[in-house]
Amino acid sequence: MYLKKEVIDVDKNQTYLLNLHKQTDNEIEKLRPFAEENQVPIVDKLSLDMIKQLIRVHCPKHILEIGTAIGYSAMQFASVNEQIHVTTIERDEKMQRLSKQHVTQFGYDDQITLVQGDALEQFENVSTHSYDMIFIDAAKAQSKKFFELYSPLLNEQGMVITDNVLYHGFVADIDVVRSRNVKQMVKKVQQYNEWLMNHPDFVTNFLNIDDGLAISIKGESK
Repeated sequence: MYLKKEVIDVDKNQTYLLNLHKQTDNEIEKLRPFAEENQVPIVDKLSLDMIKQLIRVHCPKHILEIGTAIGYSAMQFASVNEQIHVTTIERDEKMQRLSKQHVTQFGYDDQITLVQGDALEQFENVSTHSYDMIFIDAAKAQSKKFFELYSPLLNEQGMVITDNVLYHGFVADIDVVRSRNVKQMVKKVQQYNEWLMNHPDFVTNFLNIDDGLAISIKGESK
């Protein structure tokens, strides 16, 4: 006799996991309420924990981040290992000031280099060495351009992690979108995901965590 499968409440699962992970929160996590109150987009908590676990496994020493915001994710990455150095690019002047303040406040000046300006114009300023990991968390419409511009700086077996590849759930169900501008954005994210999946030099996995992560490994066989 087969038992009827119970319906699992996904929101309850997420709440449970978030509460579980609170046991290992560090001081940097104090910035999350600030980001939420000021509507600053930062990486979701479960996605962050997955990325930090990938960092522990792959042991990148040089990380390039596209989109600093308030410095939260750059410092979280650096917190995994004191040997990690993060180069992070931010174009918004207010975010530049806040990230500088936070990096100093939490003691990561030696591990984080802040590059000011549009990421599409900063290649020469960050290309003095190669990277083991690239984190793309900036303008979603530009993700492909960021990937194409900076992935040549990635070492073999390095990884590119792209955040927000499900874009609030709209990517899987674009028909619910009424705004023309948002629909155009969603289409660009869909096109980027398809492009990633078929890239000849990378193998990509998509994770249905929070707003979606794409993990692309360079030089892996298909």
